[in-house]
Amino acid sequence: MEKEQETRALLRKKFLKSILYAKDKEVVFNLHENTAVLGTFKSCDYDPLQILVADLQTPSGTLNEALLRTSDIISYTVDLPKDNAT
Repeated sequence: MEKEQETRALLRKKFLKSILYAKDKEVVFNLHENTAVLGTFKSCDYDPLQILVADLQTPSGTLNEALLRTSDIISYTVDLPKDNAT
């Protein structure tokens, strides 16, 4: 059980680091129905159940700000610096 808790803690830490790194960076969100949208990651709520995105470019047009539900997001991509080993 302790090993499982350590693994969960490590995964949670990496996830939180990725969110912190993504702030104010351009991110591609892959959504259901093979839809990809592009925007600037601004913030998320504590759980996180929603992500605030600025300048969201969708197939229907661009939104100044939008809340994306994490239940609608399959994955997201943000470019990491080349020298980042974590």
